[in-house]
Amino acid sequence: MYTHHKQSLDHFVETLQSDPNLLAVITAGSIAKGTAKETSDIDVYLLVTDQEFEERKKTNALSYTTHEFCNYEDGYIDVKIINMRFLELAAERGSEPTRASFTGSQAYYSIVPGLNEMLTKISIYPEQNRNQNIKDFQAQVLLYGYYFAGEAVKKNNPYLLSQVVSNLVLFGSRIILAHNRILFPCHKSMMAEVEKAPEKPDTFLELCHELLLNPTHEKCMELTELILNFQDLELSSEQAVSLFIQNNEWNWIDQSPPLQDR
Repeated sequence: MYTHHKQSLDHFVETLQSDPNLLAVITAGSIAKGTAKETSDIDVYLLVTDQEFEERKKTNALSYTTHEFCNYEDGYIDVKIINMRFLELAAERGSEPTRASFTGSQAYYSIVPGLNEMLTKISIYPEQNRNQNIKDFQAQVLLYGYYFAGEAVKKNNPYLLSQVVSNLVLFGSRIILAHNRILFPCHKSMMAEVEKAPEKPDTFLELCHELLLNPTHEKCMELTELILNFQDLELSSEQAVSLFIQNNEWNWIDQSPPLQDR
């Protein structure tokens, strides 16, 4: 950690630690991962009491940025506010982006015993989900590649084609990351993680780049076949369609519909 980052964090903690609702300040982002540049912002989680969390949730005040504590040019602290239940659920069944966001995280300030041990558990790759995830991702690639790509071209539907391309790249990347037991961080950082993956098709990144810049049906087919040949496809066409329906059309049955489907 650069000196100016530490000084900024120290100032931040000194100011907030008298708040009885504050339980911990947890490092995140590039500083936690050890990849920060001199100009990097400072990402933190504030662990607060349940009451404080619920009050903030009511007013949509669970994140903020502040320049007040940083002593370097354009520096700021990016804050997300969580409670203990959030951490417990993240360790038990957190999404991969949530798990990845705690990679390298430590309690910079804490009154919670054993907090660092919990943070370490959160960022562990969820092996129990791996095989099913790969099957689910393969089903997405199969349907988008072998059905929706053709429909987009046949109906001259550029919106559908853009969805096909994005999902082929996304789920092809997810297969590679899962194969290598690498957490999916977020869309912003996904391709950088794929690039670091030791086992992947040699031409995958190049084909993705070409397809994103100049989408065609032929390139969709080429990428689809490359992805599905990377690992043994254990699904029949009927099974793939069934998984696609469950994950894309019936994903509201046991929980609220995802935002894009409300």
